[in-house]
Amino acid sequence: KLFRDYAERYLSMLDRDQCISLFTSSATLLKHYSEQHCKNRVIHKRSEALEGEFEEEQSYQDILCAIQLLIHLGTKDFTDLCNSSKGVETGQITDIIFFGLQQILPLMTQGLLQYPTLCQMYFSLVGFMVETYPEKLCALPFELFSSLLDSLLFGMSHSDSLVSKSSLQGLASLAKEHLKTHALASHLATKGDIIENCSQRLIQEVIFKPIIWDRLESSGMALLPLAAIDVQKFIGLVSIISQQLGSDDKQKRMHQAFERLIKPQVLAKVAAEGREGRMVRIQFKNNYDAFVRDVHSFLIVK
Repeated sequence: KLFRDYAERYLSMLDRDQCISLFTSSATLLKHYSEQHCKNRVIHKRSEALEGEFEEEQSYQDILCAIQLLIHLGTKDFTDLCNSSKGVETGQITDIIFFGLQQILPLMTQGLLQYPTLCQMYFSLVGFMVETYPEKLCALPFELFSSLLDSLLFGMSHSDSLVSKSSLQGLASLAKEHLKTHALASHLATKGDIIENCSQRLIQEVIFKPIIWDRLESSGMALLPLAAIDVQKFIGLVSIISQQLGSDDKQKRMHQAFERLIKPQVLAKVAAEGREGRMVRIQFKNNYDAFVRDVHSFLIVK
């Protein structure tokens, strides 16, 4: 709390050496806190031992302060100040925020993400980092990357539309980075079904659900690059999902709906360029809107 309050009040008055000192001290503080409080580097399930909930309540204020500290360190005013000839380089600001996020990730639980203020600030920070520096997050060690991805998948179906949109945009950024640079190759070598799992959860937990309407565009822009990574595997996933619908009529309509949505030439362009481009985005957005309405007209989600 002391570091957070200090950064909030005095950051704009610090010279270069004082900024570096604050950076170093903040990094050391977060590293020591993480080492002392992290039991394992995964997102814990809400249904785990009850004592975990009590521990989460105790951790809430500390984690919230840590996130707020990182947000203060990355504020625009501070960046503007440090762009002067005597200031700290922008890369140094990015490095401390990224390092701090690495320390926070192992501490995040689905229980902590139930707290609205902490949840919003966490996804605000993660959303900014994933959209701005996806290559850094793709290069995380597998366990940390898995924790980050789990939090994004949790957030995309969150009741808060801002949280869900940040999560979906983050998911899209990771998928686009992989299309451009194969940044997730090492993680896919460890766990080969990462992309299919993301696509399946996006379809079943967001697109097929009533919550879709306040995150329609962001969910579509996440689905497109995920599908483009491996078209054949995506088609196979659609077949599996369709078979779960029961009746032959629903299966047929689901296949037809996806065939109208997923155009091979569009996915080929996205895969080749690592982005959709303005015209493709507009076309897909319209097709996706029609797809969702069509699917929801016959799909009963219990």
